[in-house]
Amino acid sequence: MSLSIDIDDIPEDGPLELDLSESADQFAVYSEENSLAEPVRVTGSLTRSNHDIFWVGEVSTVMNMTCSRCLEPFRLDVHTPVTTSFLPAPDADELEAEQELVESDIELEYYTDHKIDLTQSVYDQIMLSLPMVHLCTEDCKGICPQCGASLNREGCRCEGDENIDPRLAVLKQLKDKLK
Repeated sequence: MSLSIDIDDIPEDGPLELDLSESADQFAVYSEENSLAEPVRVTGSLTRSNHDIFWVGEVSTVMNMTCSRCLEPFRLDVHTPVTTSFLPAPDADELEAEQELVESDIELEYYTDHKIDLTQSVYDQIMLSLPMVHLCTEDCKGICPQCGASLNREGCRCEGDENIDPRLAVLKQLKDKLK
């Protein structure tokens, strides 16, 4: 199945309903920290007004992630709304002129040859929906910077305060004086 749709398949008098599933291999969402764990489901409707196409829908998938605090793998459910406008690609002369980007340009794609491709919009929405900091749980305790123990699964194996960073030793002395 493809996320490429011929605009002639979209009726002028009503929307074209979408319920598509696309393989994770279709999207380049692979890095050391995350990858797609399941196929991407694309739903919604495409409406047509002359040569302009409007897509309102949702993208759903599951991502394999690595927690930023404890470095443990976890799965993240992704459900994100999508609103994209597809316009005919402008002439090359129009593209040469400098244009200021506005917020609505994020939801704008161009098409050629009477075909729209939802792939880039789907990819963009998946990436924009990911949190800046990948946490397995909101209360993740992370790992001990000294002994490397996963504080979610076990207690710290460090023995007291002898491993204090020498740059912070002055703060430790101040804390002890305030007791």
